[in-house]
Amino acid sequence: MIKRRILWWLLMLLLLASLIWLVGNNEGYVLIVRNPYRIQISFNFLLAVFVVSFFGFHYSLRLVNFLRRMPSKKRSKTETLRLKAGNAALLEGMHALAEGDFEKAEASAKLAQDLIQNSDLDKLIQALIAAKNKQGALF
Repeated sequence: MIKRRILWWLLMLLLLASLIWLVGNNEGYVLIVRNPYRIQISFNFLLAVFVVSFFGFHYSLRLVNFLRRMPSKKRSKTETLRLKAGNAALLEGMHALAEGDFEKAEASAKLAQDLIQNSDLDKLIQALIAAKNKQGALF
């Protein structure tokens, strides 16, 4: 791992040194002629403009993609938080059921049903109501 990191640092240093050497020794220019205009710029400046425009275009596309995905991420996060709250309510209901508190278990199961919106929870609530009625009939 350390050798790979040292190799990358040396490679980047070599690339940077060669790039500086090439730019320092380059005395070329670019001449753009479009009647009646004539534009003469340094080749190094043209390369810098191309690199900056490439990175600007790249990061602007990334920004557009991020903004395009933001509503779905927000919706997904909201859904995840809702499911976590539903699971917590269901767990609280199971603890209450284990303690014998059927009213609290039923209330927690109804809250979990509202949050999770699953058809299996209907069966659970019906079973809790039946257990509560059965307990009321015994005592």
